[in-house]
Amino acid sequence: MNTVLTTGLRRDPFGSLFDEFLDDAWMRPAWTALPRVAEAPALMRARMDVVDRGESYLITVELPGAKKEDIDVAVEGTRVAITAEARCETPVKEGGKPLHTERIAGTYARSFELPTEVTESGAEAVFENGVLTLTLPKRAPLTGRRLAIH
Repeated sequence: MNTVLTTGLRRDPFGSLFDEFLDDAWMRPAWTALPRVAEAPALMRARMDVVDRGESYLITVELPGAKKEDIDVAVEGTRVAITAEARCETPVKEGGKPLHTERIAGTYARSFELPTEVTESGAEAVFENGVLTLTLPKRAPLTGRRLAIH
């Protein structure tokens, strides 16, 4: 990361990387052999694929940690918006005290435009094993009609 200091001089691009390495080595608790994991951002970007299947679009979106009741899909014309809430709770057994846990909790959000409008008629949404699969049929193109002049 190149940062311009107030004096106008550029900072060493590897300086922050070196500082993070030392910080990790000295600040990590001795009982763990794992490096620290950065906290996940509050708003996460879901990975997705969009495939044009001729008459419809097939969209697959990875939403790990989300439950189907926490997923919202909105379709309006060519715009598709997907949001989901991911909550991962660590089970603690009675008498246990968690020392280290790595779980992701946050909100996924994706919004994108498709090349053509889609219709809700025949649309399908399936959520299985953390993957949302949408099948969105393309809207039939409107054909122009000539008016007779009297």
